[in-house]
Amino acid sequence: MRHVTYRILVIGFILFLSSCSSETENQSSENMTTEPSAYAAQAANVTIYRDAWGVPHIHGKSDADTAFGMGYAQAEDNFAQLELGFIMGTGRMAEIIGEEALISDWVVHSFENNELSIRDYEMASPPVKALLDGYAAGINYYMETHPELETRLLDHIEPWYSLALIRRWYHLGGFLGRLRFTTEERTAAFEAINGDVVEMAQLEIPKYDPEDRKEFGSNSWAANGPKITGQGSYLFINPHLPAFGIGQTYEAHMFSDEGWNMTGYARFGYPVPYIGFNENLGWMSTDNFSNQEDSWIEHFDDPENPLTYRYGDDTREATEWTGEIKIKDGGVRTVKFRKTHHGAVVAMRDGKFLSGMMARYDEPGWLDQWYNMGKASNIEEFTTAIEPQAMQFGNIMYADRDGNIWYIYNGAVPIRTEGYDYNNALDGSNPETDWQGYHTLTQLPQVKNPVSNMMQNTNTTPFGVSMSESDAKVENYPTYMVREGDNARSRNARRILHKYDQFDFATWERESLDTTMMIWQELKLKFTVAYAETSAANPERAEKLAPVMAMLEAWDGVATLESPEPTILADWGDIWRGNNDFSSEETMAALEQVVDRLEADWGTWQVAWGDMNRSQRPPLDEQGNPIFSDDAPSIATPGVPSWSGGSQISFNNRREGLKRRYKTGGNSYTAVVHFDGNARTKSKSIHVFGASADPNSPHNMDQAEMLANKQYKPAWLYPDDVRANAARSYHPGEK
Repeated sequence: MRHVTYRILVIGFILFLSSCSSETENQSSENMTTEPSAYAAQAANVTIYRDAWGVPHIHGKSDADTAFGMGYAQAEDNFAQLELGFIMGTGRMAEIIGEEALISDWVVHSFENNELSIRDYEMASPPVKALLDGYAAGINYYMETHPELETRLLDHIEPWYSLALIRRWYHLGGFLGRLRFTTEERTAAFEAINGDVVEMAQLEIPKYDPEDRKEFGSNSWAANGPKITGQGSYLFINPHLPAFGIGQTYEAHMFSDEGWNMTGYARFGYPVPYIGFNENLGWMSTDNFSNQEDSWIEHFDDPENPLTYRYGDDTREATEWTGEIKIKDGGVRTVKFRKTHHGAVVAMRDGKFLSGMMARYDEPGWLDQWYNMGKASNIEEFTTAIEPQAMQFGNIMYADRDGNIWYIYNGAVPIRTEGYDYNNALDGSNPETDWQGYHTLTQLPQVKNPVSNMMQNTNTTPFGVSMSESDAKVENYPTYMVREGDNARSRNARRILHKYDQFDFATWERESLDTTMMIWQELKLKFTVAYAETSAANPERAEKLAPVMAMLEAWDGVATLESPEPTILADWGDIWRGNNDFSSEETMAALEQVVDRLEADWGTWQVAWGDMNRSQRPPLDEQGNPIFSDDAPSIATPGVPSWSGGSQISFNNRREGLKRRYKTGGNSYTAVVHFDGNARTKSKSIHVFGASADPNSPHNMDQAEMLANKQYKPAWLYPDDVRANAARSYHPGEK
C-alpha cells in the first residue's frame, strides 16, 4: 500500500511533531516570524492594480513577491473569512465557538493535519516555500499596517496554514464527507476512545444545508477546430461553489518579472489561483465522484489489549496518542487520538470502530501542482505538471492556443481488488481490501481532441464527454473507479453544443449564461399525465389547477426575471427532490401545495422569478453563515437550481421564515476564454457578488447586477492592458 509506505518513511518526523502540543505552534511562530522591515522591503517589490471592478491584478518582481501581494489583497478584501479559514483549517474552531466544535477539531487533529502541513512546508521545494513565505508575509504586513484590525484569534499567520487549509477543505471536508460518517458516529468514536461523554451537541463545520450540499457542482465546456470561428480553442469555466464561508471564490490575477502570468480564482487562504488561464492555456475543474476514499471496520476484540485489532490471520497494534484542544470559556481539554494502518479512527457504527483514509492525504504536492499548472505554456508542460496527481479533486477540462482540448477524469484512484463493495465500509481484517498503489494518469478515462471538436462535463460520467466515438469506453476501466451518471445540466450542455454547427465567441459567451430549466422537458409529460388523471377523477380539483397547468404547458422552460413558471417549478422541486417514483397523485398534491404557499406568502400564485429569486450579501453569524432578510436590499437573479439544468446556477433553497429564495452559491467565478493561435487571448469573467466583502465598498455587489443581466466584464490578462485599465495602483501598506 503506497500511502502506508509513505507514512513509514516519515513516521519518525510525524511522531516527533505529534508529541508536541500547542507549544509546537508557538515555537514555530517564533522561528518563522519575519521582521517588519523585511515585510516593508518585500512590499516595495509589489504593485497591486485594481480595475474598475476592484479585481486585484498583482505584479511582483518575483513569483514570491506576487504571492505577498495576493496575501495582502485577500486580507484587504475579506480578512474575516481569511482568518476564519485558517482557524478551521488548523483545527481551532472550538477556541472561538466553544465545545460545540470539539468533534470537528478532534477529527482534524486525528488526521494529524497540522503536523503533516508543517512537515510539507519544511520539506517544500525552494520556489513553493518562497510562495508560502511571501503569502503569509503579505497577510502579516496587512495586519501590521492596520493596527485597528480586530482579529478573532490569530495575531500572526504561519506559512504552513495554507497547506493545512487545503487539506482541511478537500480531504477532511470533501473526501471524508463522502464516507458518510455522521456527527453522531464521530461523537461515539470520540467518547469510546476517550472514555468520556460529550454533553454538548456537536456542529458540522463548515455548516451547509443538506439540500445546498446536493447542489454543489460545476459546468465546463471546450471546443476547437471547425466548431469555432478563429484559431485555437474556446473554454468555458463555470464552478458552482458556496457564496459564503470557506468555499467562496476570490478572483485575482498574478504576474511577475519571472514570467508568471496567471488569472482565475482562488479561495481565501490559497496563495495562487487554482482554476483559470494564462496567455497560452487554461483549465476548469468539475468535481468528480471517483472512488478516492475508503473506510474500514476495525476489529478491536481483545479486552486485555484494547489497541490490538485483527488483520488477516494475525493482529496489529493501533497507534494512540494524546493531545490538547483549547475550548472557548472551557480551558484546555486533553484528548486521545487513534489510528490503524488504514488511517485515523474517527467513527463508531453499530459498536465497531471505523477508520478512514483519502487518496494521497499524507503526501505533499497539491500546491506544487497548482503552481506548475499555472506556469505551463503548452500541453506537454501541462501534462508534466499534472502527472504527480497531487491535485485530487475534479475532472480537468483543458484548452490551449495550439488548438488542443483535453478532458481527464482526474484524481489519484487507489488500485483495489475487484469484487468488494468500496462504496461502503470494508472489513478491515481482510488484507484484500487494502489499497495497492494508485492508477497512473494514463490509466484514467480521458479524451483528447475528439472528432466532435467539443466536450462538456457537469460532474457527470466521463464516458460521454465528447458525445462521439472518441469517448473513453466504460469496459476499459475497473468497476470501482467511476460512480457518476448523467444530470440535467449535462443534457442542457449537450443541447447547446449541438445547437450550433460553429460558435463565434459572442455566441459562446451568451450561451454560457443560459437559464433553461432543462428538467422541465422531462417533467412536462409527468405533469400532463397527472393532470389528465386528476381531471377524470376529480373535475372540481382539476379546475382549481387549470390556469396553472395551462401556463406551464405553454412554457418553453427558459427562466427569465419576469416569468412565474420557474417559481412554481422550483417550489415543486423542493417537494419532489428527484423522486422518480413520484406518483400522479403526489405530483398534483405537490403542485397544490406550491399554489397554496405562494398565495399565502404573496397573495397570488403568479410570482415572477425575479421577485422570488434574489442575490443578497447580508451580515454573517459567528461561523460565517449568512443571515438573510426579506427586508434588506437584494438583487433579482435569473439563475436556476442546479438540479433543473442551465448554465447560470443559483443555490437558492427556501428557508424557514423567508418568503424569498436567496442565493447561497452557484455561479461563483465564471469565465469564457478564446485561446487564439494567431492573436492575443480574449477573456471575460464575472463574480457572484464582487471583489470586496466590505458592505460599504462599491465592489461589494457591483458584479452581481451584471451576472443577473447575463453580462461579463473584461478579464485583463496582459500587463499593458492591466496598467491601461487600472482604476488605481499602489504598493501594499500604502493608504
